[in-house]
Amino acid sequence: MVVSSGFGVLRPNERINPDYLWYVLQSTPFIDWVVANSEGVSYPAISTGRLSDMVIPVPSITQQERICAYLDPWLDSIEQNVGRLNGYKKDLLNQKDHLQRELILGAESPCETSVDSGVDWIGEVPKHWDIVRTRFVAELESGHTPDRSNDEYWENTDIPWVTTSDIKPFREGRKRYLYETEYQISEFGMENSGAHLLPEGTVFLSRTASVGFSGIMGEPMATSQDFANWVCGDEIIPEYLLYVFRSMDQEFDRLMQGSTHQTIYMPDIKSFKTPLPPLEEQREIVNHIEAETERLWELIDRVEETIDLLEEKRQALITAAVTGQIDVSEVKMAPKASFT
Repeated sequence: MVVSSGFGVLRPNERINPDYLWYVLQSTPFIDWVVANSEGVSYPAISTGRLSDMVIPVPSITQQERICAYLDPWLDSIEQNVGRLNGYKKDLLNQKDHLQRELILGAESPCETSVDSGVDWIGEVPKHWDIVRTRFVAELESGHTPDRSNDEYWENTDIPWVTTSDIKPFREGRKRYLYETEYQISEFGMENSGAHLLPEGTVFLSRTASVGFSGIMGEPMATSQDFANWVCGDEIIPEYLLYVFRSMDQEFDRLMQGSTHQTIYMPDIKSFKTPLPPLEEQREIVNHIEAETERLWELIDRVEETIDLLEEKRQALITAAVTGQIDVSEVKMAPKASFT
């Protein structure tokens, strides 16, 4: 293979078993040493020269092989269990998304009669629900970035300003409200740009780069142009609209344009449609979603905790084995293959 400059290549000589070296490189002492000897803030890196100064334990080849023979079955077992747990976690996340979508589309509505909504991603909804353009029940606002070249716009910044840097916690769909932003803008900068101070309860939807992630402003904020923002009127509650957006993945995929920098353009966003049950039913749907998804999130948390424990066990086993804390003298090794 050929590797990029982001890698250091270690070529084992006759004194080092490659599998043993692989384990050493994953041990806690080695990882700590690399971190301590790396330079840089945003992108820490260790130089090839510094890497060549690394000191590792080198027992006999036979001892190295025994260490590998000891670790291999343990780590295979851990890896299989982690794989099963990750599969279970994926199933729980799918259950959450399916439940959310079913409730948003009226699957458990007391109304027995359903009608075709005329919107592909929505399908059938209860007969007593409306289907409306989203901008008819929530005012659509765009965001903006003050001119970066004007230093005055970026002095005395105290207005929360939502950017794509704030999206990460919303990716899984667990977090609903945003109270603090990574960046702020000044009132002067906002007044001299297309940005607007939007009220608490505004639902924001990322439309570029990280497309389709949504949340609710926990206090008045402005946003960059990477967001479509919805100020809910009297006919729709923010939490219900949030879950509508979180059920629109299929529609977002259809509308995204661009290869390297994907975007949903504002004309398409203006054409969004939403199912609209009566307000009281919206509240019931939101309460049901929150109760059921909270139960699923608790299960997901337990799965993740178990995965973390297994990963800690893996790390501890590797470290103990390559630092001589485990007696591997009685480990039976598979016979070596012979070639004729």
